[in-house]
Amino acid sequence: ATKRIGPSSFGILSRSKERLPLASVLGLDLNLLISKLIENDILVRGLAHPIVFQAASGSSNRVGELGGRTPGLQRKPSGTGPDPSNFQAFGAVMVTPRNFYRVLQSGQNALLFPGGVREVFHGRDEAYQLFWPEKVDFVRTAARFNATIVPISAVGMADSINTILESSEVVDLPLVGERARAFAANVTAARFDMANEDEVFVPPIVAPKLPSRNYFMFGKPLSTKDLDPSDKPSCQEAYHSLQDEMKRGFDDILSAREKDVFKEAPTRLAYERFTGTKAPTFDIAEVNRRV
Repeated sequence: ATKRIGPSSFGILSRSKERLPLASVLGLDLNLLISKLIENDILVRGLAHPIVFQAASGSSNRVGELGGRTPGLQRKPSGTGPDPSNFQAFGAVMVTPRNFYRVLQSGQNALLFPGGVREVFHGRDEAYQLFWPEKVDFVRTAARFNATIVPISAVGMADSINTILESSEVVDLPLVGERARAFAANVTAARFDMANEDEVFVPPIVAPKLPSRNYFMFGKPLSTKDLDPSDKPSCQEAYHSLQDEMKRGFDDILSAREKDVFKEAPTRLAYERFTGTKAPTFDIAEVNRRV
């Protein structure tokens, strides 16, 4: 089933046990996506970086593993929800192989950034590119539970910031770079097979620009019902098809938004202030041409 989920968001979601791989920028657009999903009664378990939970616990140890029967999410009544800054209140769990397994085992939706820190903290000329690992473990796990994988391409946030210093440039700064490297070494790596020092958790230094319009493309779902998790070549093929679909989503949005007369902030904000309504965007047919 395909449905419009906002003035600049389009989605394809219709099954339980969804696996939603996402490409994002600094994670700043995540709250926009989650709010739209909740508005459409789609609850997801976000697989969050360990630093989110380290900040809450004050510990560098890997905590937050799910155990036993993993409870489902319950939508909070309107007006009584928790503070949006509380990741766990909105279903987030630490990204670990066990947690991912438990979420799918219990029939819930999972939201994951396969590109991890490298993709979120990308460089100046790396917007809307994928930096996924070679391992295809998440596809194999999804196949164990016949989950449907829906790729999500996010466009807009990269155009809302100016990168002053990339992560690699920050760590080369006198004094500041040494402190940044020390901080990163104490941050638990998101990938279980990666040492802390191998995942450089050093955000780039950025400055905000006028906010660009954000778009989310929910790509063609990939069913794993007939995919054997022990068949590595087939899982690899499925993995690559997901990457291709993500890239197609980027290309389609970047092309279609050229027909969005309100893509730039001044025009869009002026229209919305004058009319009191959300500014329209391009017709969804513009991104469905090649679906």
